[in-house]
Amino acid sequence: MKKYIRDSKMRSELKGAAMTIEPVLSIGKNSITPELIDAVRENIVKNELIKINILKNCDDDPKAIAHTLAGRTQSEVVQVIGRKIVLYKPNPDFKKRKFEISKAEIKSGSRKPGNVGKRRNHNTEIAGAKNKASRSGMSLRFVEEDDEEFDNDVE
Repeated sequence: MKKYIRDSKMRSELKGAAMTIEPVLSIGKNSITPELIDAVRENIVKNELIKINILKNCDDDPKAIAHTLAGRTQSEVVQVIGRKIVLYKPNPDFKKRKFEISKAEIKSGSRKPGNVGKRRNHNTEIAGAKNKASRSGMSLRFVEEDDEEFDNDVE
């Protein structure tokens, strides 16, 4: 079986993307059938990343089902959580690929070259705090040390 997921960075990107998608297939008491394998192949070519739900009436182990499906569809298991399986196989057409991480992004991580070593100034920190407070419904007032109100409270 060919490995499509190169490293943990790519696996974590795929896991994050899988959180936002809904299961496209469900596996019931019949477990793995030829029709199910065909449906997985069709969906994985179209979407690259698919989530499959295993119903409670299926007696087979979810990890065993995931590895069997991955082997029969030439895909790779991203994760198995409870009764959910996530499979990945890149689209053969490079132009239609959705989840391709370049080697430069992997080497540099999430940092952008222009932001290395820069510090935020005081005004942007205050603006950020005010935005957070307004989103949470709080009112926020910054008092400077030389403010008259501040001096009156001390005396």
